Amino acid sequence: MRRLSSPVEKLGGHWPVVVVGSGYGGAIAASRLARAGQKVCVLERGKERLPGEFPRTNSQFLRETQLLGPGGSFLGKLKVGSPTGLISMHLLGDLAVISGCGLGGTSLVNASVVLRPDPRVLEDESWPAAFREDLQGLVADGFAHAERMLAPNAYPETHPKLRKMEALRHSAQYMGASFYPLPLAVHFQEGVNAAGVRQRACTLCGDCATGCNVGSKNTVNMNYLPDAQRHGAELFTHVAVHHLERGPGHWRVYYRLIGMGRELFDAPLQFLTADHVILAAGALGSTELLLRSRAAGLPLSGELGKHFSGNGDVMAFGYNLDVPVNAIGHGEHPEKGAEPVGPNITGVIDLRKTEKLNEGMVIEEGGVPAAIASYLPALFAAVAPLIGEDTDEGFIDGVQEQARVAESLVRGPYHGAIRNTQTLFAMTHDDAGGELRLEGDGLRAVWPGAGRQESFLRAEQNIRKTVEALGGTFVRNPVGARLLDNALLITHPLGGCAMGEDAARGVVDHEGRVFAGEQGTAVHEGLYVNDAAVIPRSLGANPLLTISAVAERFSARMARRHGWNIDYAPLQEQPGPEPRVSTGLRFTESLRGTISPAVDVDYRQAANPDRPGASELRFVITVLVEDLDAMLADTRHPMAVTGCVMAPALSHKPLTITRGVLNVLVEDPKRPEYKQLRYGLQLLSEAGERFFLEGFKQLTDDPGIDFWEDTTTLFVTVRRGDGPEAPAAYKGVLRISVEDFARQVSTIRVMHAPTVQEQLSAVGRFGRFFLGGLFELYWKPSFIDES
Repeated sequence: MRRLSSPVEKLGGHWPVVVVGSGYGGAIAASRLARAGQKVCVLERGKERLPGEFPRTNSQFLRETQLLGPGGSFLGKLKVGSPTGLISMHLLGDLAVISGCGLGGTSLVNASVVLRPDPRVLEDESWPAAFREDLQGLVADGFAHAERMLAPNAYPETHPKLRKMEALRHSAQYMGASFYPLPLAVHFQEGVNAAGVRQRACTLCGDCATGCNVGSKNTVNMNYLPDAQRHGAELFTHVAVHHLERGPGHWRVYYRLIGMGRELFDAPLQFLTADHVILAAGALGSTELLLRSRAAGLPLSGELGKHFSGNGDVMAFGYNLDVPVNAIGHGEHPEKGAEPVGPNITGVIDLRKTEKLNEGMVIEEGGVPAAIASYLPALFAAVAPLIGEDTDEGFIDGVQEQARVAESLVRGPYHGAIRNTQTLFAMTHDDAGGELRLEGDGLRAVWPGAGRQESFLRAEQNIRKTVEALGGTFVRNPVGARLLDNALLITHPLGGCAMGEDAARGVVDHEGRVFAGEQGTAVHEGLYVNDAAVIPRSLGANPLLTISAVAERFSARMARRHGWNIDYAPLQEQPGPEPRVSTGLRFTESLRGTISPAVDVDYRQAANPDRPGASELRFVITVLVEDLDAMLADTRHPMAVTGCVMAPALSHKPLTITRGVLNVLVEDPKRPEYKQLRYGLQLLSEAGERFFLEGFKQLTDDPGIDFWEDTTTLFVTVRRGDGPEAPAAYKGVLRISVEDFARQVSTIRVMHAPTVQEQLSAVGRFGRFFLGGLFELYWKPSFIDES
């Protein structure tokens, strides 16, 4: 499969449309607006992963997990793990939220269940009147467009029967309830989808929840995002947006590049500008961005952060059942002759035909990915006796149960009690009474005792009946339940930027436009929210389809309002071989020093801090090589540069590098026998002023030991304008400290090299080039004869 993301150095300074986030809402907005002819930039904080790059083992899973705690809590600002880790666990106080991080958002790790809500949900008065009046119009169109792109289909009857699905079917019969196979966004046969992407058939491995390594799961990476790219959108990863500010005629989007070592240098925020900004960072992310934006002075509704819902999520387990369930994913090395597990979720007990809407619910079975399976035997053996409820009795039954527990502990999760364990998910209705607040620079959730709501107790009772039908022990979710003051574990967060009739009742209007204050219907022109954050209530069903339909409608309304036309025609498969993925390299460096307006004197004299007008200049740059072999072969040895410059003489706030290049070991134009490291950086200030910073490190083998001085000293000229022809305004010298050099070395990373051997090879090739060039210049013995 082709990589979708663009090199981050191409971010530049201004875009007509910026989409923040790449899950369902962001991917749909990017696709539809790109099809409408707009130049779209997508910013995603995580990284891109192709099939085959998702975690399969326990160690890989741990490296791909990040824990984030609330600001101001006893955990402090907890941040454990890689900031681009696939699985994000947000510990927010009164609740915990699990979400996906990466290009594709939570679609990477969800169960891909494409289930419509009870029609009464969308008719509820919590939605704005204009939205309800459009249910048979653009809302219906939105559902149709989303289903066409996501291509849901039920588990085929021609495929092998799945034990976990049949166990749920038996539970439904015991309860006298409706059961049916769910529509799933999964390819069960190889083929080309509506975005022209060829997908493989599902192998029934059961590892959906840690990312599909086959390419059969219809994540937005397989449809909406490649569709956006083929229509001209640019997708950027490792870009964490912090907040927004309104500028003259545009929006300023402040961001950090993450996972590149810039935090080691305490790098400030960078920015770009946009005519239109669409927030689609999820219920947590979009809300947090607007909360930070309000703290920075942007007027917003007082309802921001409120109406937060967990979609009535309840998770529990049927542990050590009397029948095998076979719900553990195959992982890296499936056992010979292993039975198929199937997609993560395949069937549903539908209990939504209730007189009162909020008493309805669905119950679904779930698979457990192999990457976390090794923890389960010991965990359940310890937890079940403490909080579990055995649903069947008898001496012989008890002996058999204990034997299965021992078998799992000895032989592992594919045997005994864990092989007989069913994971169960209920989605019902909560009161959407949660509130997300900003503490420090992070989120805290306030929803005391949320788990004591009657709807959750009702859901637990129904889940217990499904377990009772199969024998075994009913185990509440140990993360919440009775252990943490009934804190909730949520996988389907909704709200925080809820739709409303006006600013007194919501954060956005029925089109996703952000209200511009605490009262009235005035909106911030060009600012939208387009994801789960706008959903004003629980849905009582898997939410991805409803989120997608709302995003489709918002995109259609936005296009209609601006006179743009969206072409919905499907694409054909892209012809030709897939491009070669090149091995790259990146590192971050920081230099600081002094500049002054004395542009007619020597660099060192201009850098005298006692000179009139002298001022400090510091930059933190990330140097990126997308194709290492091409860079080595090019006589100019160009490397792209991005980052920011702090120079009070130029701007009281940091300047962003909109375009930059570093040429390594190139000839000194005046003395070809010497070498230079040559920098050229285009700078943009928040006020819109443009500067060009050019600099060079002079590598000259003068008498004495001068290697360190030469490679860490940068002579700079700052020009007022876009390029090297602009008039010089400042001149000076920057240097790198020993401490910053050590940090720089620690940031060196190889990109797109899947194996350790390939990574070492790339570092070796670059090292031979750079250190070999320095050796030739500084240390080559005079007695070596090249003739």
